Amino acid sequence: MEFDTTSDTGWIGDVRELAHELSDSSAAFARATEAVSDALFVALRSMPRELSPRSFVRYERRDAVLIVDLRVAEEDLVDLTTDEQRRLLGPQLLELVSRGTNSRTATWSQQERSLIRDEFERMLSRLNWLPAEG
Repeated sequence: MEFDTTSDTGWIGDVRELAHELSDSSAAFARATEAVSDALFVALRSMPRELSPRSFVRYERRDAVLIVDLRVAEEDLVDLTTDEQRRLLGPQLLELVSRGTNSRTATWSQQERSLIRDEFERMLSRLNWLPAEG
């Protein structure tokens, strides 16, 4: 499965750097999911709360791509360290990818859906984007 990221951010927070971090670390995800011919595209965005940032996920059948667009209010990032921002965004991102793998329009088998979720979670864990268990 191909993997790519982008970011569209304001001046508050480290979202742009975090998008690059995801992209730079995606090779293991791509190798582990290479049997899935589609693509996963993640957009990380930060914007003022007044713009009502709402995240979404959808599968584009025509382009065979799962689009995950995580939007966070800049006000939620203002006093957080980069590590705290990772732990804020990671669970939200995992939830969106998990929701996306349940898309009825995607032609993935149940095994492929599980593989995508599991490998994405593994990538986020390796990057320390998920809170420690226990």
